[in-house]
Amino acid sequence: MNETNEKKITLLNVYKVIMIIFSCALIGLITITIYGWVTGALGINYIILALCVAVYCCTAAEYETLKRKAKKNKS
Repeated sequence: MNETNEKKITLLNVYKVIMIIFSCALIGLITITIYGWVTGALGINYIILALCVAVYCCTAAEYETLKRKAKKNKS
């Protein structure tokens, strides 16, 4: 019988990838915003930055909840 080492894609893994991508995007948005503040050349909509940070915080909270549930289910 053949044995395979298939990795299961879980919701926790998906959230981990989303958090990594979202972190990079948010760092870029913050960098552009700071550059706009310093040079005065860019008219960045600060509401977009605030909304992205709020969504990031919500996503991070959900990720932590999923990690706790996964740890609890393993025990």
